[in-house]
Amino acid sequence: MNNSARNRTLIFIIALLLITNLALLAYTFFFSKKPHPEREREGFTAALKNEVGFTDNQIEQFKQLKQKQWAGAKADMEQIRKIKQHLFDLTRQPVVADSTVEALADSIAILQKQAEIKSFHHFKATRAICTPEQQPKYDSLMTKIIRQGRNGRPIPPGSSK
Repeated sequence: MNNSARNRTLIFIIALLLITNLALLAYTFFFSKKPHPEREREGFTAALKNEVGFTDNQIEQFKQLKQKQWAGAKADMEQIRKIKQHLFDLTRQPVVADSTVEALADSIAILQKQAEIKSFHHFKATRAICTPEQQPKYDSLMTKIIRQGRNGRPIPPGSSK
C-alpha cells in the first residue's frame, strides 16, 4: 500500500472515529435521563403528599423540620469533611502515629453517630406529624427508601451493605 492510500485510509478512520464520538456525545447529552434538582429535592416531600397523604399543613410542618434538620446536618457533614481532609493530608507525611489516625477516625465516628441519632429524631418527629391512619403508609415509604439505599438501587435482602 502506497503512502497516499495509507493516508486516505487513516483520514477515513479518524473521521469515522470523530463522527462516532460526536454521535455518542450528542446521544448522552440529549437522551440521558438526569434527575432534575428541583424534582430531586421535592421528591420526599412529594412522596409524603402523594403516598402518605400529607395535607398542606403537614407539609409545612415537615418543611420546618427538614430545614432545622439540614442546618444541623450540614454543620456535621462539614466537620466530618474537615477531619477527613486532615486525615488525608497526613498521607503526605512519611511517618504518622497510629494513635493519630485512630483519634481522627474516632472523631469521625463520633460525629457520624451524632448525625445518625439526629436523623433518627428527625424521622421520629416526621412520623409524629402523621395521623394514625397515615403512619403505616409513612412506615412503608421509609422502609422502601431505606431498602433502595443511597444510590437509588434496591439493596438485596440480607446484604451487609
